[in-house]
Amino acid sequence: MRTRTLAGAGVTGLALSLLATAPAQADDRSRHGQGSQDLRVTTTKDTADHDLGDGECADAWGQCSLRAAVQQADASGGGTVVLAKKATYALTLHGEDDTGAAGDLDVSSAVTIEGNGATVDARGEHRVFDVLAGGWLKLNHLTVTGGAALGEGLPASGGGVRNAGVLEVERSTITGNTATRAGGGIEASPGSTTTINRSTLSHNSTGAGPGNGGGLHLTGAGTVHVTRSVVSGNTAAAEGGGLWNSGAGTMTVERTKVVGNTASGDDATMGGGGLFQDAGSGTLTVTRSEIRHNVADGAAGSGGGILNDQGTVVVERSIISGNSSQRAGGGIEANVGTTKLSRTELNDNTTGAVPGNGGGLHLTGAGTVTIERSRVTGNAAANEGGGLWNSATGTMTVTRTDIRRNYAPVGPNVYQDGAGTGFTIDGETVAPTDGS
Repeated sequence: MRTRTLAGAGVTGLALSLLATAPAQADDRSRHGQGSQDLRVTTTKDTADHDLGDGECADAWGQCSLRAAVQQADASGGGTVVLAKKATYALTLHGEDDTGAAGDLDVSSAVTIEGNGATVDARGEHRVFDVLAGGWLKLNHLTVTGGAALGEGLPASGGGVRNAGVLEVERSTITGNTATRAGGGIEASPGSTTTINRSTLSHNSTGAGPGNGGGLHLTGAGTVHVTRSVVSGNTAAAEGGGLWNSGAGTMTVERTKVVGNTASGDDATMGGGGLFQDAGSGTLTVTRSEIRHNVADGAAGSGGGILNDQGTVVVERSIISGNSSQRAGGGIEANVGTTKLSRTELNDNTTGAVPGNGGGLHLTGAGTVTIERSRVTGNAAANEGGGLWNSATGTMTVTRTDIRRNYAPVGPNVYQDGAGTGFTIDGETVAPTDGS
């Protein structure tokens, strides 16, 4: 029996109507206990509020800046900050505190930013927003860019936004932000709730310490819901080019396009170009979404589209197509854990040659994979299992699924490693090295 290490799996969705537009949500400030005052920003200069006790947004020159408005909203128990249409607000007051007087914009109350198409740019000096524990921030029609979470440890996470409370991103763009540790675009801290709706996470990146979650990273037990959005062009030095879910987190990706993201970790348990699920009791659920053209390009990177490292991943009515990895699992890599695909298309995914197994999906170790009412077509592996690859200790069950036109020198469509007998298709056991 040959010993195998981590590999990946690939899934693609059936022809579905994805990403339908939902009606705009009603104003929900009262639901969060947010104050009703509107703070209209009158200058693009970055200045602090002159007197937080007077109830007015005014700097030393009597103007209401973005920074002063956020400070005053915090001091007043909440409010709505209204920006000028398509204006750009550069954050030029550098430093760091938790009052928002310098550096990032700290949110400790219930604050809505009505962006009106405006942009907030930190110019690579510090992050843009920091939602403190107990804070609630809603971003509406705003671009957040140029944020940088620098230094070491947990503070070096969340280049665009760090959320330790409640964050809602609506019709907005988080782009071009960086973090040394994790969460190039957004870092969701333990106990937080993060909702991304009809928005874009694009071209955010992480450094190498450890380098996870180019677009968004969840640490610990929190909740993330991404719906009707686009996650594209993000990069992670190790894991989860697009989105990274913790072993204790709950992440739902619904009616969303995860496209063209890259994870560059060199180890077999690293990768997940589009999505990454960490070991533990956490669950990543992907529904009616498209996972396309993501890459795990590290020396032994696995799971071009999705990597499930000893967690739970559920994919329903989705498309996993055109993803690639160096080692295994061009579409999906399942390392132990539980992976379920239902009514999903896994097509045109590929692996490189190290060792090059499981073009569509690869299972490493004693995990469980269930595939039902799906299609596995046109995938390619450099070595074994063009469509599906099951480990000698794994259990893979495939029912009412079309598996065809996959390519590999050994086992074009399915490959059962060693003397394992845990591969069944429509109730029939597949023999090892089955090339049918």
